[in-house]
Amino acid sequence: MKSQIKIYYLIQFLTSLAFGSIIPIYVLYFRHYQIDLFRIALLASIFEASILITELPTGYLADLYGRKLSVVLSSLSFFFGGLIFILSPSFSGFILAEILVGLGESFKSGALDAWIVDSLKYHNETDKQKNVFGAGTKYKTAGNLMGLISGGYLGSLNLKLTWVPFTLIFFLSFFFLFFLMPEEYRTETTSIPQKIKPFKQLRKTIRESFSLLKLERIILALIILGLFSEFSYETISQYWQVHFYEGLKINPEYFGWIVAISSVILILSLNLVLKLSSKFKSEADFVLLLQTGFIISLIIIGLSTNPFLAIMLFIALQTFQGFKEPVLLDLYNKSIPSHRRATLLSFINLINSTGEVLAGICIGIIAIRFGLRITFLFGSFVLIAGIILFYKVKRRK
Repeated sequence: MKSQIKIYYLIQFLTSLAFGSIIPIYVLYFRHYQIDLFRIALLASIFEASILITELPTGYLADLYGRKLSVVLSSLSFFFGGLIFILSPSFSGFILAEILVGLGESFKSGALDAWIVDSLKYHNETDKQKNVFGAGTKYKTAGNLMGLISGGYLGSLNLKLTWVPFTLIFFLSFFFLFFLMPEEYRTETTSIPQKIKPFKQLRKTIRESFSLLKLERIILALIILGLFSEFSYETISQYWQVHFYEGLKINPEYFGWIVAISSVILILSLNLVLKLSSKFKSEADFVLLLQTGFIISLIIIGLSTNPFLAIMLFIALQTFQGFKEPVLLDLYNKSIPSHRRATLLSFINLINSTGEVLAGICIGIIAIRFGLRITFLFGSFVLIAGIILFYKVKRRK
């Protein structure tokens, strides 16, 4: 079982290393090729829309044919997306690349978490689940940290160089996962009959997903909160680099270090935060506490003209977002049956992607017409509305 856990950590690390390498400059990369704020948001919407369209089918395929296949295809899709970013730096090329990277995210989301949860269950080690998710977040953060530092440096030399490690990492990951990722829990008794009708079974799975949401009110409430949360986070995620560079006159060479500091804080304090979350009567209340800190940080970033204060609050905002992930994963997986785990986790990611797609359409228009500060405040009020709706759904009998 130790090998599966190590592979899970390695996948989390390498994926975050690859994506971390593009974080410091990806918006500036688009601006370099004369992509305006609206089209930047549109590209984000295209990325999330590709996830939205493919999330459930890829999750279902992971349940049907194996989570390993889905994760392997994820690496392959990421590789081709990165290759197009390097070879075709145009708006049409960016659209195709965003679709491929979105498809890669769909293949990975749900399938990877379902693979490790069911591997733990197969070896009777489900008591390790929360700690594995917590350590996975640490490895993701460490990979992100290394990517930020290396990506910021490469981007300062040549913007195109930033996509080279991204592409290379996923090229190597494809072969590593293909040969070394085990899937022991898939036995003959759990294999799918050849004469099954996939679309009929998918419709059945979707119906079962909605039935489960009716029974597990807390999951439905958390999914709704996730929809509003992802919408809100998209406002700062897409535009913080532009705001810091063009609005607050902060040198872009510091961007990688800004996110790196938040990553270090997350790594050092995550264990303490997870212990703290266990002391709450309901871990969902702890998630709401983190969301409240996120809202306060985003509002002040929107109002402040002080570069140092904006940087400090952006670091805080990033850590709140990182703390939330392992707690949510643990909450979700406690209530999801194994045979539908990848599909249901993909369904949850689908809802989150819906929030990001809607945000990409809305915030591009708001940013062009009213500026980035109003965009950040708008994102804050959206999340406040999501928290109110969360409480109403949670308390409804």
